[in-house]
Amino acid sequence: MEATRSERSTAAKWLMRVNLGCGLVSGVALLLMMVVGAVDVVGTNLDMIGLTSVPLPAAFEFMATMMVVNVFLAMSLGQSRRAHIRVEVLVNLLPHGGQRTADVIQYLFSMILFALIAWFGWGGGLHSLSVGEYEPGLINYPVWPARLVLAFGATLMALQCLFDLLGVFRPRLRTDEDVHPAPPIS
Repeated sequence: MEATRSERSTAAKWLMRVNLGCGLVSGVALLLMMVVGAVDVVGTNLDMIGLTSVPLPAAFEFMATMMVVNVFLAMSLGQSRRAHIRVEVLVNLLPHGGQRTADVIQYLFSMILFALIAWFGWGGGLHSLSVGEYEPGLINYPVWPARLVLAFGATLMALQCLFDLLGVFRPRLRTDEDVHPAPPIS
């Protein structure tokens, strides 16, 4: 039994909006990674045309931070759209009740895993913020933003898995494909 968009709970609609916003930020992070990477490569290889090479300071640290932003902020949107890789060969052979049980087990274990990542991520991120942790180099690059984004993204993923788990029993709490369909695989 599928719930239509108008029948969604307010919390499910809110979670989907947050997922979409985080997906947008993730896309911007990917764009920034491409721009910074291209500028760094061009600057590093200027000596090939007779100019002085000028690599971009802290490009590596910036790319590492943006990779965390890209992955952890987009993860819950992918989960809400059922876009993650899922091997269903055996699950599809089960009767409907068995498929629901497999979904419950999957969502429960995923929720526990990401809740643990979030728990330790918040601890590490808040500690990193309190001590002003940075990556030393030509530019002292702060580490705490990436740690806090990791914690936030893992928290959002755990919350999405909780909604998926509850959505097995209460369709109003679902946020998946009939609300925001994933693009078809071609």
